[in-house]
Amino acid sequence: MNIDFIYRLLENLGYTHPIHPPFTHLTIGLVMGALIFKLIAILPGYGKYTQTARHCSSLAFVVVFPTVILGLMDWFHYYGAAMVFPIQMKIILAGILILLLVLSIILHIRSPALFGVILIIYLLSFLTVVGLGYFGGEIVFGQKFDKANKAHTGIEKTAPADSESNGVAFADVDTVFSNNCTNCHTGNNPPKGLSLSSYQDVMQGSKNHPVVVPGKPEESELIRRVKGESTPQMPIGAPALSDGDISTLEKWILAGAPGPGD
Repeated sequence: MNIDFIYRLLENLGYTHPIHPPFTHLTIGLVMGALIFKLIAILPGYGKYTQTARHCSSLAFVVVFPTVILGLMDWFHYYGAAMVFPIQMKIILAGILILLLVLSIILHIRSPALFGVILIIYLLSFLTVVGLGYFGGEIVFGQKFDKANKAHTGIEKTAPADSESNGVAFADVDTVFSNNCTNCHTGNNPPKGLSLSSYQDVMQGSKNHPVVVPGKPEESELIRRVKGESTPQMPIGAPALSDGDISTLEKWILAGAPGPGD
C-alpha cells in the first residue's frame, strides 16, 4: 500500500502525527454518550433520552469506518503492516465494536422494548472501546513505562558511550536495540521488514534499503531515524534515544559496523 505521499503532504502542512486518533476519540465519545444517555433514560420521566442514545450509537457506527481505514493506513505507514500484539488486539476489538453497534441499531429498530438487552450492548461497546484505548496506550506508552520500571529497579543496562570509535562492539549496540527497538523490530514480520534482533538482520536492513552504511553514520538511515532527521522518528511512541545511546550507534558505524566476532 503506497500511501507515503499522504503523510509527506501532511508533514509539509505541519502535521507529523498518526492520522486516525482524532476519529478514534470521536468514536469513543459517541459510544460513551450512547451508554450515558441510555442510563439516564432509566430515570422516571427521562425516557426520551433513549432516542438520543440511539443517535449516538448510529453516529458511532458511521464514524467507526473512517477510523478503521485511517488506522489501517497508520499501521501500514508506521509499522509496515507488522502484526505486533497490540495492533492485533486493536483489529479484533474494532471488529467486535462494529458488530455490537450494528446489533444495537437493529434492536433499536426492530425490538425497542428490549431495553435491558440494548443497555448491555452499550455497556459491552463501552468496554470494547476501553480495550481499544488500552492497547493504543500500549503502542504509545508501553515501552516508555517498561523502560521507566527497569530504570527504577536498576536492571536496565545503558550502552557505554566509549570515547574511542573502535571501542564500541556490536554487543553495546545490541543492548541499545534490546532496550529500545526490538519490542517491534523482531520476529517474522517486523515493520518495513527491518529486524534488529541480530547482526545479520541489522546489516540486511529493511525491505526498501540498508539502514547502516559502514563508516558513514551521517548517511545511515538508522542514525537519521533515531535523531529525527527522517520521519517517523524512532522509536515510535517512546522517548527518543539518549545522547549516549545515539553516540554508541554512531561510533559503531564509524568504526565500520563490526560484527560480534570482530
